[in-house]
Amino acid sequence: MRLGVIADVHGNLPALEAVLASLAGLSVDAVVNLGDCASGPLWPAETVRLLRASEMSHVRGNHDRALGAASPEELGASDSFAWRDLDAEARNWLAALPFEIEIGKARCFHASPTDDETYLLDEVEGGRLVAACPEAVETLLGVTGHAVVLCGHSHQPRLLRLGNGTIAVNPGSVGNPAYHATYPSLHVSESGAPHARFAVVTMADAVEIEHHAVAYDWNHAARRAEENGRADWAHALRSGWMPRSR
Repeated sequence: MRLGVIADVHGNLPALEAVLASLAGLSVDAVVNLGDCASGPLWPAETVRLLRASEMSHVRGNHDRALGAASPEELGASDSFAWRDLDAEARNWLAALPFEIEIGKARCFHASPTDDETYLLDEVEGGRLVAACPEAVETLLGVTGHAVVLCGHSHQPRLLRLGNGTIAVNPGSVGNPAYHATYPSLHVSESGAPHARFAVVTMADAVEIEHHAVAYDWNHAARRAEENGRADWAHALRSGWMPRSR
């Protein structure tokens, strides 16, 4: 089985379109979306419409869960923008997505099996995300009989083979290559390039992983962020880095 894996679209419609076009030429049998579909100052409603119209499976991200709020008043800027752009039916669809699913030999969730905000393959060190040690990943995963574990959330493309042979994969972010966060402590995630990321996982006698970085019109996405008052997003979209002045 060849499985296309996407995550963390964050309302970036042109990035998603480029990734789906690339996947169409890669002979995948199915596609899974690991969540955080709409949050951000870009095209939340249009992105959700495309995701729902595409033939793929979905799990719920922490920002998808947040968009199930009754009002946007307690939400952060990116979630609040998406909440107002989406209609109630779309918000409810996002909030009702499953926390975890299985596809073939793969276990799929947004962040970790414990909750949707705990990094699995990353940890904070010196205010930046770095690759987590295998022992920490194994402790967080617990006993699993799956050949493959798929997660997103950190926006960092990762690949790790654990001691029991399980392969853990983060495809990276389709639509948001860098961000600042405060949980579990203040830190930055930066991919270092503006490309839209995804992965293809081939599950046969052996497991093979392909990480892909697709070019798209990120200047168009950055202009959209600027129009909506988010210069920080615009900088990240153009460069894969957060502004150094912050």
